[in-house]
Amino acid sequence: MSLHFPLTLGGFTIAFSLFLVLLQLILLRRRFRAEDLLQIPISVAFGVFIDLTMELLWFVAPQHYAARAVFLLLGCGVLARGVWLEVLANVAMLPGESFVRAVVTVWRTDFGVTKVCFDVAMTLGAAALSFVLSGQLHGVRESSLAAALLVGFLARLIGRRLAGAGPRLFGGTH
Repeated sequence: MSLHFPLTLGGFTIAFSLFLVLLQLILLRRRFRAEDLLQIPISVAFGVFIDLTMELLWFVAPQHYAARAVFLLLGCGVLARGVWLEVLANVAMLPGESFVRAVVTVWRTDFGVTKVCFDVAMTLGAAALSFVLSGQLHGVRESSLAAALLVGFLARLIGRRLAGAGPRLFGGTH
């Protein structure tokens, strides 16, 4: 969307995040807690940091396919670790993960599988929007689909490997 409209990637991220909060409210109804509204300022900060990071790291543009793959895998690993910690801490989350948690709560699905399905759906939606807006594929490539498939899988794998870490990190039972 940011390739076709004047709003930045961070701006669209904020707008979509607010939409996901609204969907959670619809899905969870009475189970939507007041503290879930903390997703709103978190989303704004996240969007601002996306734009800031895009500005600061403009020079990181590997030219070789192998280097791009390495950066993709590193990024997926870092993101998966962050998602695992976010879910484990069970506090205010980014709306993407919180929406997945709402789906898991309502339909009693597995978080890792649901996260992968959500991420793949978002990637396919982005590809469809690209075709609708420009008649061709822009901004979505095989790495987008790879990231959609890998992050949830890696978060689940990290969760299994570090299953006992929750109580040590946050106290209580996790």
